[in-house]
Amino acid sequence: MKTTAERRKYDRLEKELVLRYAHFDDLPHTDFSKEGLVLDIGGGGLRFLSSEKWMKNDQLLMELDFDKWQLDGLDEVFIEENEGSRCLKVVGTVMWTVETLYDGQYEVGLRFTAAMKTEKS
Repeated sequence: MKTTAERRKYDRLEKELVLRYAHFDDLPHTDFSKEGLVLDIGGGGLRFLSSEKWMKNDQLLMELDFDKWQLDGLDEVFIEENEGSRCLKVVGTVMWTVETLYDGQYEVGLRFTAAMKTEKS
């Protein structure tokens, strides 16, 4: 029996959280009105459920809210607080999309390509 080696550089944490996102080409009008459910997340990317079918290499701008995350032991997540919020904006590239068993739901694999730093006024 042939097995496939895992290609990820980073471990994944199975953690469900809601993310808000927008297509990157609409950056001037970004309102983060689309929502998805993160299924797992790691240092290199995440996997989430979406009601939209994304194509490979589509660029998404995402807003991840870590407010309710609890850290223990030596695990650290570095999130800069901005006006009392522990929110991180990241850019990612869609690596794959598959249709789920549920009508109109897609599982999306995304690789992080950049983190956006927000400036305080």
